[in-house]
Amino acid sequence: MLEERGRIVAIETDAVWVETTQRSACNGCEAKSGCGTGLLGDFFSSSTRVRAVLNGLPADKISLNDIAVIGIAENALTSSTLLVYMVPLISLVLVALLGDHLFAEIGAVTGALLGLLTGALGVRWYSRRQSTNPTYTPVVLRIEPGSDHS
Repeated sequence: MLEERGRIVAIETDAVWVETTQRSACNGCEAKSGCGTGLLGDFFSSSTRVRAVLNGLPADKISLNDIAVIGIAENALTSSTLLVYMVPLISLVLVALLGDHLFAEIGAVTGALLGLLTGALGVRWYSRRQSTNPTYTPVVLRIEPGSDHS
């Protein structure tokens, strides 16, 4: 199970919204203060809000701004990553080859663009169909011990 920590920004009866911050690997480096890459990483860091299922934890024991540890199965992340990267790429190459065979160079260029677009739309369609699949839904694993409960 892959884990990520984030701050709870909204609470529902069966889920919470967790805000995670994407940081560069430079945050753990000892030379961060003297490195321009670390400064750029801090400047371009962004936050993402994710809905995570409570997984049996009582919603009344959770407060806003608590730190939650959320998780998703490794195989779900791996298969999703392969799908997102490989389907558009394979579609691009196959349709470009078909376009090249039928219409020479202009067909290859047009086919590559159409293949990339078709692959991206295929991934989007598949991800929407899987939106209710619990395998791809993040779950709250635990609330960090340092968080306040009133």
